[in-house]
Amino acid sequence: MRSFIVSIVAVATLFLNPGLNLTVFAQGRLQEELSAPPEDNRPPLFFRESWKNPPTQEPPLTQEAMENDNLELKLYGGSEIDVRIVIHTTPKDDPSYVWSGSSPVNWAVAIADPGNYVDLSSPVAKIRWRTKPAAFNLLRPILKLADGSYLVGDYTEGYTGDWRVTEFSFASVRWRSFDPVNCVTTRTIAGWIEDPDLSRVEEVGFTDLTRGSGGGAGGGSRVDWIEVYGFPIPRS
Repeated sequence: MRSFIVSIVAVATLFLNPGLNLTVFAQGRLQEELSAPPEDNRPPLFFRESWKNPPTQEPPLTQEAMENDNLELKLYGGSEIDVRIVIHTTPKDDPSYVWSGSSPVNWAVAIADPGNYVDLSSPVAKIRWRTKPAAFNLLRPILKLADGSYLVGDYTEGYTGDWRVTEFSFASVRWRSFDPVNCVTTRTIAGWIEDPDLSRVEEVGFTDLTRGSGGGAGGGSRVDWIEVYGFPIPRS
């Protein structure tokens, strides 16, 4: 109702003031739209990725494990990286999941849409995922921006005895520069990357900035599925 009244008043003002600059009127309407609560403009689901059940127990994570054929898998951490796709017979409802516990080096997993960047600059753009880190491993988000730079966030998922679904907005995360070869934070003079441009993101993924414990019930990170909510931006 308020928006309708504002529109009527604006139109009447134009008739009463024929010399009024139409550009000013358009700018006023745009400003009103931009001031709308972000909850009224929630980004859509950009992608969801779970993982196919592996044909054998604990094979290496590869493109063939991707449930969504329109997405590309990216692995970081050097030639010795050993991230696997796992499913157990017990418990019966245990899903297939990405597991880092066997990797002898730091690792990172990222996902890209070959046809689109994603705009994550909205205050309510977010990640939603189902995870189960073990020991002291802390799972974190990573991003590759359109300019080729990499970021790793301070948001973490810690130990849980069972699968847990959580979500967080990108606006709530602080970022540091990320080294995709060694999968560690990069030394920079600035330290924190203030106000990074998240309007064109090429890849979204995760890491715990450490190697696995070597197997078994020791340290490692598990990811059942991941959802990213943001606006698609076609790649030119």
